[in-house]
Amino acid sequence: MAVNVILIVLASLVLIAADILLAREFYKAAVLKGWPGKRYFWFSVLLPFAGYLLVIALPDRGAAGMTALVSDDLPEL
Repeated sequence: MAVNVILIVLASLVLIAADILLAREFYKAAVLKGWPGKRYFWFSVLLPFAGYLLVIALPDRGAAGMTALVSDDLPEL
């Protein structure tokens, strides 16, 4: 009985640590997209699946250091 409780607590701690590490990476992705708010970290920690999808769906604001992938120049025909 005590071994089961210890295993459950250990598994819970491992899952919480993995969630925090993954949420930190999604927060870094949000910052790279130009959305620096800490709310994206907390969304990813507290609501993992929904928070990850939220960060994935964020549009790129053209953060500093990133070049535009689309050129304003029209191609010559």
